[in-house]
Amino acid sequence: MLRSLYSGISGMAAHQTKLNVIGNNIANVNTYGFKASRVVFSDVLYQNLSTATGATATAGGTNASQLGYGAKVGSIDMLNTISSGASTGRALDVYIAGEGYLAVQPEAGSNRYTRVGNLKFDGDGNLTDGNGSKVMGIPIDADGNPILNANGTLAINELSALKVDPKILENLTGITIGKSGEITGIQAGDPKFTAASGFSWLNSVTVPPTSNYTGDVKLAVGDMVSIDSGSTELNALSLTPTADVMGTLTLTKTGGVYKLDAANLTLKDGTTPITADLTGTLSSNGMLTFANLPGLKIDTTKLVSTDTDLESGVDIGDIAQDGYTSVVATVKNAGGVTEYLKTSDTYSFDGTDTNVVLTSPTTGGTLTLDVDATGFDTIFNTDAYLADSSIGKIEPDSDKPVTLGYLAITKFANTDGLLQDGNGYFMESANSGTAIATKAGTNGTGGTESANLEMSNVDLSQEFTDMIVAQRGFQANSRIITVSDSILEELINLKR
Repeated sequence: MLRSLYSGISGMAAHQTKLNVIGNNIANVNTYGFKASRVVFSDVLYQNLSTATGATATAGGTNASQLGYGAKVGSIDMLNTISSGASTGRALDVYIAGEGYLAVQPEAGSNRYTRVGNLKFDGDGNLTDGNGSKVMGIPIDADGNPILNANGTLAINELSALKVDPKILENLTGITIGKSGEITGIQAGDPKFTAASGFSWLNSVTVPPTSNYTGDVKLAVGDMVSIDSGSTELNALSLTPTADVMGTLTLTKTGGVYKLDAANLTLKDGTTPITADLTGTLSSNGMLTFANLPGLKIDTTKLVSTDTDLESGVDIGDIAQDGYTSVVATVKNAGGVTEYLKTSDTYSFDGTDTNVVLTSPTTGGTLTLDVDATGFDTIFNTDAYLADSSIGKIEPDSDKPVTLGYLAITKFANTDGLLQDGNGYFMESANSGTAIATKAGTNGTGGTESANLEMSNVDLSQEFTDMIVAQRGFQANSRIITVSDSILEELINLKR
């Protein structure tokens, strides 16, 4: 009786485990990249009631008589069958059409592997998956080709996290993933400069390839102005280097109205006073602008002085000439915002300069003017200003594809030996073998398909069938316990 009770209990426990696995499979029927599991039962210990005997001259042989002790869970196997891809229409979703896993790092040095390719670039340009883990890729050379060993593979520690400069990403369109795991984007062609007629001293203008400058380029040549003051209010000021004003900026606030003292200001020639009204216009974000002083802005949110101080007037900065001959280029960026690129304050012209480098203090962009030194020097000597004349136009060249990196596809000697780690991740185990990385579509790995994700390999019809069988098996084993209990009760009643 005890043996039958044990058999029933072990059978119930085994079938309960099978039902748990079936429940987990059904719960993940719509989980991208999920791999279903199955339960394999095995029988347990046997008691030999009689042993086998061999045949003799007078009698035949007999078989052994064995009595089992029920069932147990022999193994829970992961089914690594490859499911079809589901179209998502999103270019950075990727499906591996065959064997292999993407390599990711949830944190430095922590390798995980996944079939779920919902990828994206974060704000720092890192390629990450849906869990925020960094996606590992194959290093590329200067021509965008993957760097691999002679056999086309790499060890997992030779991979690097895929990252693209955010400034480059901003100028890319149509980012997608190709059959070999190559991540490409369409980049606007390098900017080119077309000179306007009438500027014989200008040989060429070199525009940095990574800039987003566009449209007309205007130059101002002569003595430029800058703000020079030790005032704590200085960080509230911004001034274009071509502003036609000099002197001390004295700001007052009366009845909520901001105004500059015109008595302390002159035109750039230093002698002509400014008589125009210098009442400021205050925007909703606290920025003061002045209709008669274009190029000057005061951010009132950064002013240190109180309203009481401003009632009597506060000197917030001094506008003075740079004291040397300078060049300023006016350009627009792709957003249509005007930027000013000027020569360094330490730059000096001696009449032999042929290349003049203009830099932007805000974006770091540069323009290099290749000029006829003699002709350009004549312009300096006459203090000629070209602020209203375009010397030419910057336009992008033809679009071109750019390779940003290659996804690393990894394989294992025994994929069934991988450990499931949740979040669609797998881990190496003692029986899986070491990950080997390769380019998609090579060394037995599948190619990659953009705008698709792998579906779950759960077969609902099979799961429901298995669930019915497991349920009936559980019920049958529970019936053994019921019958054994009834027989034990009869035995006890015999004593009565």
